[in-house]
Amino acid sequence: GAATESRAMSQHHSPLIRNSGRSTVWDRVMSLLEDYKSIMIPAMGNLSSSYNICNIGYAVQLLRLEHPVPRWAAPAFASSCLCGAIVGQLLLGWAGDRFGRKLALLVTLSLVVIGAMGSAIFTSGFGDDIWRSLVIWRFILGIGVGGTYPLTAVYAGEMSDDRGLGRTSRVALSISCQVAGNILAPAISFFILLLLGTDKVTQEPWATELGWRLVLGLGALPCLVALRELVSEPDSHEFASARASGHKGRLNEVLRTLEDPSYRKRLIGCAAGWFCFDMSFFGIAVFLPHIVHDLIDKNDRGEGYLLLNSAVSALVNCIAIPATLLSFRLVADDGLGRKNLQGVSFLFISLAYAILALSFSPLRTISATTSVIALFSALFFCLNFGAGMTTYILPQESFPPEVRASMNGIAAAAGKMGAILGASAFAPTARHFGLGFTFGCCAVSAAGGLIATILFVDDMRKEEDGTKVLNVPEVQRHL
Repeated sequence: GAATESRAMSQHHSPLIRNSGRSTVWDRVMSLLEDYKSIMIPAMGNLSSSYNICNIGYAVQLLRLEHPVPRWAAPAFASSCLCGAIVGQLLLGWAGDRFGRKLALLVTLSLVVIGAMGSAIFTSGFGDDIWRSLVIWRFILGIGVGGTYPLTAVYAGEMSDDRGLGRTSRVALSISCQVAGNILAPAISFFILLLLGTDKVTQEPWATELGWRLVLGLGALPCLVALRELVSEPDSHEFASARASGHKGRLNEVLRTLEDPSYRKRLIGCAAGWFCFDMSFFGIAVFLPHIVHDLIDKNDRGEGYLLLNSAVSALVNCIAIPATLLSFRLVADDGLGRKNLQGVSFLFISLAYAILALSFSPLRTISATTSVIALFSALFFCLNFGAGMTTYILPQESFPPEVRASMNGIAAAAGKMGAILGASAFAPTARHFGLGFTFGCCAVSAAGGLIATILFVDDMRKEEDGTKVLNVPEVQRHL
C-alpha cells in the first residue's frame, strides 16, 4: 500500500520530482500546464478570439496591395466577424445551458477553426467578389468567436484546478489571454513580412497573397490546441448538478429567471457596461493599423511603411500587459470590488479619449508623431485596465448555473452590438468629421459605461466575515 501510494504521488508530481530536483524548465512548464488545464482551454479560446478579431486590419493592409478596397467593404469586413459573434453568443451560450458546457465549447472552437481556415484558403475572386468572399467567411468565424465569450467564462469559473486559484482568478486569467491575441496580430504580421521579404510582398502577387492568407489562417492554431485538450475533459460539475436537480436549460427557464427584478437589473448592468466598453474599444482596435499608417506616412505603400506599421502597432498593444497584470491583481480584491474597478476604468477611458480628441489635430498639424503615439499608448493602457476584464467576469458570477451561459451570452451579445456600432461607424465618422470628433464619441460611450455601472451593477464584494458574497445567488455563496 505504501509503495502504491508512493508511485501515485510520483506520477502526480513527476515533472517536479523527476531527476532528483534537476527537472528541466520544460518539465516545470508542462507541470504548470497540467495544473492549469482548466485555465488553458478557455485561455486558448480567448487568445484566438481576440487575434481573429484584430488580425483583419493587418491582413487587409496586404490584401489591398492587389485588390483595391471598395468603399462598402471597410465597414463590412470590420463588422462581419462581430455580427457573426452576436449569433454565436446567443445560440451557443444557450447551447451551453441546454446541452452542456463541453459540447457547446467543442462546437464553438470547431467553428473558429473552420472560419479561420476558410478565410485563409477559400477567400477568392476579383474586384468586389474577393471582398464578399472574405466577409462571408469572417461571419462564419464570428459565430465561433462569439461562442467563446460566454462559454469560456462559464467553463473557467466552474471547472476546478489543483492550485485553488478560485473562480474570479480563473476567469480573470483566461480573459487576460485576449491581450496576447491583440499583440500577436501585429507581431505575426511583422514576422511574416520579415520571413517573406517586404520587397517581395509589395511587388510580387504570390508573396502578397501568401502573406495575408497566413495572417488569417494562423488564427486557427490556438483553438486546435484547446480542442485537443477539451476532448478528454469532463463537463462542468455545476452543470451536472443543475441537470440532476431537474433544470434542462430550456428557453422558458431563461425567461422565468428574468421575471426576477434583481436578475433583470444585473442583466441590464452587465449588458450596458459591455456594450459601452466594446463600442469604445473595437473601433480603435480594428483600425489601429490604418491610424498608424496615417501617422507615419499616408502616401507610403512600400516596405518601410508595412514593417514600421506592424512594429508600432505591436508596441502600442504591449502597453496592455502591465494594465492587465494590474487588473488581475485588483479584480479579486474585495477591498475594491469589481463594480468600483469597472467604474474607475470607464472614467479613465473617457478621460483618455477626451484628451486624445482635443489634442490629436493640433499635434498632427505640427507633426508631433511621438506625442500622438504616447497618447495612444496611454489610451490602450486605460482600455485594457479594469473594464475589459470586469465586463467578462461579472455575468458569470451574477446568475445561477442553470441559466448562466445563456445570460452570459445575452450580455456578451449586447457588447458585440456596441462593437459593431463602434467598428462600422469608426471609418465613416473619421472620414467625414475627423479622428478628433471620432475619439470624442468614444469618450461619450465610455462615460455611458460609467453611468450604467453606477446605476445597475451590483457590488459583489464579500461581507466582513468573508464567508459569502453580497447580492449573489445562493449557489454562489456556497462556493
